[in-house]
Amino acid sequence: MSSMDVGSRQPPDPEIPVNASKIDYLGQPWYGAYMAALFESDRNKVSERIREAEKLMVARERAIFGQNTLEPERGALDKAFHALRALRFCLKT
Repeated sequence: MSSMDVGSRQPPDPEIPVNASKIDYLGQPWYGAYMAALFESDRNKVSERIREAEKLMVARERAIFGQNTLEPERGALDKAFHALRALRFCLKT
């Protein structure tokens, strides 16, 4: 691609979500609870936030079981479970 091509590209249309399937889960309750657990500043509340998030995440996994169109969300759930496990381990040290 030449430098002339770079300037001639149109900006993405804001009405068309870029890779919408990857961002659809951001509005899900499990994602909000997951973020709340990650960013809880009160160390005494982190364990409870983790439990709340995991409960919602398990429920969501069950709800989307067998729906191939939701692979990005399934991957995000998997990564979130790993992150919460690591966070829980950090609390023990």
